[in-house]
Amino acid sequence: MSPVKSGKRKQFCPGFGVSDMLNWLLVLYMWLTVHRPYEIWTAFAAYRPVLICAICFVIVWLCGTKEKRVLGNIFTPAILFYMSAITLSTYFSPLTNIFINHELYVWCTYIVFFLVLMTSVKTERDLKIIVTGFSIVAFLFIAHSYIGYLQGVTTIYGGTRRLRGINHTIGDVNDYGAFIICSLPLLLPLLVLCKKYWHYLFVLGYVLLTLRSVMLTGSRTAFVMVGMLMVLPILFSRHRFKLLPLLLIAMPVSWWIMPESMQNRYRTIWDDSISQGATYTRNLRVSQFYAGIENWTNYPIFGSGPATHGRAAGGHYRAHNLAGEVASELGTVGIIAFLTMLLCFGINHYNIWKNYKYLQEKDLGKEGLYCWWLSMGVMYAIAMVLLQGLGLPTAYRFTWVWFGAFQALAAMIMQEKVNDAIQGKLIPSLPKRW
Repeated sequence: MSPVKSGKRKQFCPGFGVSDMLNWLLVLYMWLTVHRPYEIWTAFAAYRPVLICAICFVIVWLCGTKEKRVLGNIFTPAILFYMSAITLSTYFSPLTNIFINHELYVWCTYIVFFLVLMTSVKTERDLKIIVTGFSIVAFLFIAHSYIGYLQGVTTIYGGTRRLRGINHTIGDVNDYGAFIICSLPLLLPLLVLCKKYWHYLFVLGYVLLTLRSVMLTGSRTAFVMVGMLMVLPILFSRHRFKLLPLLLIAMPVSWWIMPESMQNRYRTIWDDSISQGATYTRNLRVSQFYAGIENWTNYPIFGSGPATHGRAAGGHYRAHNLAGEVASELGTVGIIAFLTMLLCFGINHYNIWKNYKYLQEKDLGKEGLYCWWLSMGVMYAIAMVLLQGLGLPTAYRFTWVWFGAFQALAAMIMQEKVNDAIQGKLIPSLPKRW
């Protein structure tokens, strides 16, 4: 008698399904967007690897994902509103063309990534893969850039060798310094997942490499951001009085091991007599803010269009601050959309905090802990992007879309946990004596 068949289809790779394939395709897309190896090894640029990867994950999303999550978070209409403001600004702008505007094209790709991510990530495990993948992507890019610095890939400014990003898009020292600082807070949820010694060693190595890289960039904006990123978590910590002495010791030690040329660079923050060039760039940021406000009065509704601040102001400088950039290039509609997006970050964070507090009151142990720390990391990162906006144009960064999606997914997962707790599907943790 022949054996009875079970009817189950044999898996080619047990434990690796369509959702896992889509998750790793999304991580690959983030790596191609951040690291951009085709800008380093230009022979691969002709094959359009980002476009191929995007087509692949869209096909898998359309054909392989049968049950797609509903876009049920407040951040979705907010980011689409901001995308609409960018599109309308480009369409009505007399200084650019909607078919050739680079910022609009890039944001269209970000929105496609956002929609696929929001509708395909269904579980906390999927979210952990995506966010951990982003941290690994950022680490690889930072490590490669540091190796490039050791091999002579640097920017010379004022006789000082400064660390730059290894690729072209994020190669500017200020943009690169801003990116690595904004990526650092996403290590907070990663700490929740650490179980082995090498996990903690990876996090420690990531932090030390980031601090060393910021030091070598010579970016004053990144230098101030590092200080704020070290102070803010300590001030909000329950152990602030234990951690403050360590911070007070670490700050002079970090200054002492810094090269003298970098010390002089950072002294220009408060001492105008050290470098006239550094003083000029600082004054330029202030003047471009007022130029952005003037452009806003000339183009009050939709602005002059993305990346047109220089032409609208009658010069070649881009907006060197976030407020002037949004007002000048996106107008009143863009300002309202941008503030709406910021408000949604705060609302999602509040909802996650409220739901996490409810789960703790039900004695559910570590349920929701990862989502809570992820939201904390996102809020710290957004605070850093806003701080960057004092000296850099950051209105079209992918961080708004990606980090907003991470937090929105965490908020939706937390709400599902609360619903399960109300229905009795989550079992309270046993007392410690058990």
